[in-house]
Amino acid sequence: MSERPLANPYRPFEDDDVSSGPFAGRQKAFDFLYQQVTNPLGAQTCIVLGREAIGKTALLRQFNSYFDETFIGAYLALRGRRINDEAGLLRALAEVATAALTERNFSLSRLSETQPPDVPSRAWFGEQFLPDVFHIIRKRRLVYLLDDAGALTKAIADGRLPQDTFTYLDELLRANSGLGFVLAMDQRYEDQIPAMSPLVGLTDSFRLAALLPDEASWLLREPVRSLYRVTEEGVETAYRAAGGEPRLLQNFGYELYQRWLRQPDEIVVQAEDVKQVSALVARQNDEAFARQWSVRSRNERLALTAITSLVYDDPLGAISPETVQAWLIDSDYALDMTSVHAALRALEYDEVIEATANGLRVKTGLLQTWLLENARMNQSPVPSAGSRRLRWAALALLVLLAAVLVLIVTQSGSPASSAEATAEPTVTLVR
Repeated sequence: MSERPLANPYRPFEDDDVSSGPFAGRQKAFDFLYQQVTNPLGAQTCIVLGREAIGKTALLRQFNSYFDETFIGAYLALRGRRINDEAGLLRALAEVATAALTERNFSLSRLSETQPPDVPSRAWFGEQFLPDVFHIIRKRRLVYLLDDAGALTKAIADGRLPQDTFTYLDELLRANSGLGFVLAMDQRYEDQIPAMSPLVGLTDSFRLAALLPDEASWLLREPVRSLYRVTEEGVETAYRAAGGEPRLLQNFGYELYQRWLRQPDEIVVQAEDVKQVSALVARQNDEAFARQWSVRSRNERLALTAITSLVYDDPLGAISPETVQAWLIDSDYALDMTSVHAALRALEYDEVIEATANGLRVKTGLLQTWLLENARMNQSPVPSAGSRRLRWAALALLVLLAAVLVLIVTQSGSPASSAEATAEPTVTLVR
């Protein structure tokens, strides 16, 4: 029997330390980062965009693993950190830089204290702290990795940071050739990038997408290669269910590992084994799927509801924008084709749906199942083909009953009218 590692290698949960988990792919993203931070003619900055759980934090945390020792990444998580003023921000930047140098075993005897003295914060950070850092690291490059950078724009809007914060950070870059910034932000706030000028611009952005099949294969196999083997069919089943989403794939890896711990003699994971853990993975991501649904616009929800129901009614049927619109009209949610196309483009851009050889489909199989069970428009159940047929049958029956009622009333009223029309005999005729 293979020797078991001390702990499950996968990190699928939100509070996990993703830096200690397996990391797959992202070669193009790292290439872009390298090009940006080493470009002598550029600003040596970039911003990584992506939806929830697509791997932005994991990418930043893997910076030092990808870049050689001439780069020193200093990671700062802005989510949950209350930035009350500029002094607090600069102090946080100093703290993470100091921690990065300590991890690399640099001598800090020449480094200024991270608690600024009674001088203006900008003067202390830019004229004392950073020069000391660059004296220590010499020709190496210090790259700040700012996670959830949207917190900075919010702090500026709230008045907790100066309006010229991004201008000041850009000035630091221009004054220090060994400095760089890599920012990460949820793509829902992409429209905030212009407010981050001149530090970063739209052309300095890279969008993270779902993992490719070969990257998913590595993630599910390589960390456990010495323990058990996942078949090609098993990998394909997990990939379709997860839609290439890194966290969902980590979830599958985690649960398959837990399954192996319970049955260590079974060293081959088949597609059926993956299907058996799918329900557990789905339950663990129920809230995440609900959040995905909640952030979609009304029209996007309508389009998702239509696609999900059409696939349920006919799994092999081709789904096009026209069939989506027809389903919506049939369900009393009429949208014009311009609105349908706009909703579908937004969903495809966010990789919620994809165009396949058989038309439009929800990309993540587990999300498709969640939508069937939970997606509601105006708190009404998603109508299936059967329920729609029953509704039309009921309507037709009502029309028929109304017609019969009118006929009965008409016929019952005719004799009375005839009697009323009969003339009384005249006096002459009586005679």
